Amino acid sequence: MRFAMGVYELAFTMRERVAGGAVVVELLGEIDILAEQTLGPPLEALAGRCRGDLVIDLRGVTFLDASGVRLLLRARGRTARCGARLRLVRGGAMVSKVIRIAGVEPAFTWLDAFPPSAVGSVPA
Repeated sequence: MRFAMGVYELAFTMRERVAGGAVVVELLGEIDILAEQTLGPPLEALAGRCRGDLVIDLRGVTFLDASGVRLLLRARGRTARCGARLRLVRGGAMVSKVIRIAGVEPAFTWLDAFPPSAVGSVPA
């Protein structure tokens, strides 16, 4: 949370769109414990409604900690229980390092980019 011009601003956001037949969730900013608590319920609800592909785009993430990793793992579990497929678009070097250190990189299917045409062509 940041304080700017007399107002507290959240240092993160989540945007949802549909591209190439997949539901795409863009995570932006600092994905920490506050982000997990705020974004967790709507992300899990979305993952529970998704019946096809759910893609979480991490390219806009500027900070990720263990809470952010937990958020991703919860989304993975929810999509699996609903028969959907979760894929992650790789974020920057810091995000990749946290994922690697946490030892959860093999738990996800990774995309280096997400053009809409890539949805159907990337193997699970």
